[in-house]
Amino acid sequence: MLYLRICFDKPDMLARRDEYRQAHRAYLASGVVKLVQAGPMMADDDSHNIGSFMVVEAEDLESVKKFHDEDPFTKAGIFDEVRICRWDRHIG
Repeated sequence: MLYLRICFDKPDMLARRDEYRQAHRAYLASGVVKLVQAGPMMADDDSHNIGSFMVVEAEDLESVKKFHDEDPFTKAGIFDEVRICRWDRHIG
């Protein structure tokens, strides 16, 4: 099943993102869930990241929640608001 994971950063998290980026990317590549699409969300003026967006394929919602909880960005306290929900792809 496909799930969306939409995470909005707390203010002024750029330095912390930079500090944990390598560990975050290694974790994403670990295969805990299958990444379909992922990337940072940007401010309208492209000056900084405002969060992260992912489409993941996983067996169930609990697997995605566990994946989120173990992400180095989550553990580093970068995110202010997180939404994880089932996604039903129709196009693409």
